[in-house]
Amino acid sequence: MKKVKSVSIVFYLLLIVALFLFSNSFMKEASAEVKTLKIGLIASLTGPMAPAFKDLADAAKPVADLMNQRGGVTVKGQPYRIEIVTEDDQSSPPGAVAAVNRLIQAGIKFIIPPLFIPSNMAITPITEEAKVLCMKSMGAVRDQANPKLPYSFVSSTFVYNATVGYDFLRKNYPKVKKIAMLSPDDPVGTTYRELAEKEIRKQGLEIVFQEQFKLGSEDFYPVLTKTLEHKPDAIDVVFSIEPWSAGIINQSRELGFNGPIYASVGLLGDINILKGMLNPKYAYDLFQMGPDVQSPKMPAIVKEYRILVEQQIKTPFNTSHTVVLDAVYVLAQGIEKAQSLDTDKVAQALESMKSVDTVCGKGRMAGKDFFGIDHVVRRPIAVSGIRDNKVFCEFSNRD
Repeated sequence: MKKVKSVSIVFYLLLIVALFLFSNSFMKEASAEVKTLKIGLIASLTGPMAPAFKDLADAAKPVADLMNQRGGVTVKGQPYRIEIVTEDDQSSPPGAVAAVNRLIQAGIKFIIPPLFIPSNMAITPITEEAKVLCMKSMGAVRDQANPKLPYSFVSSTFVYNATVGYDFLRKNYPKVKKIAMLSPDDPVGTTYRELAEKEIRKQGLEIVFQEQFKLGSEDFYPVLTKTLEHKPDAIDVVFSIEPWSAGIINQSRELGFNGPIYASVGLLGDINILKGMLNPKYAYDLFQMGPDVQSPKMPAIVKEYRILVEQQIKTPFNTSHTVVLDAVYVLAQGIEKAQSLDTDKVAQALESMKSVDTVCGKGRMAGKDFFGIDHVVRRPIAVSGIRDNKVFCEFSNRD
């Protein structure tokens, strides 16, 4: 009888231990339950800028899905899935201010701000005061990144591109000596034009004509006629978007210009979209400072992302789709390096990063030489373009 009782006592003790271990294991699993990290995205969903920035809003879901497929972010053992909350800036600074205030009121501490520069600048004082970390997807002016803006970062910039652009021109078109600069009259344009002008003079080339065209222009014949009177060997549009680039290329070729046309600092636009807008017989000697995102030379993350974009959005994959991915990708690396969601700690971590993965490959945090602070990702510089109606893409070895 005593033996039976002893067995029973041992049994119950083992059962209690088992229940305790199970309970402890369950609590650990519960504590490791995946939480949600919300990242704000402000884009133009309505208003005049909506057509240009529609792809940014469309990219939100596939970006979040891709990042979550890759594990989201983990902070001190706690996994977080990423959710991107999109707000409309209505193509205006007042709309952007309203949008950022909604995100801040919702408790969101990380934001991808609008690409529309007036909207971008309108929200910066608000995000800085609220200690909201902004990862701008593109930055070119010191108003977007400087020592007085500790919570403002940029995941890509064009300010280092002009040297690579003119190296490419000299290597591929050695007979070019005279440059015409025909660029959009844009708030960022002054910075871009200064960078291009500096490089042109450094390379010993001559600027024979320079003019800015109004945003939204379609008829370029008058300005092109003036341009060609100066007999340039090449036309530098500095930076542009597809409709303007296509207009300049098609119309200048019609007027008899057959030299290279390029963007020495920024883009002509998505190179595949642009190719489709050109008369095929005019699609030659064109290049820009940015990748062909459909190229097999792009990193694996871009190839994975392209599949999701084409499945979910059902439109051809283009450069604009990668802009949001690049910003979120860099931000996630900063959060994991900081092992914190505190924006002060994440800012410090980002600023100290010596290596950063980007949609163009391995980059690094930089910018002190131009912006006065290392808050800008300096990534591999790609040159893409069109030769004989065929798209090409290559990456520069120059840092």
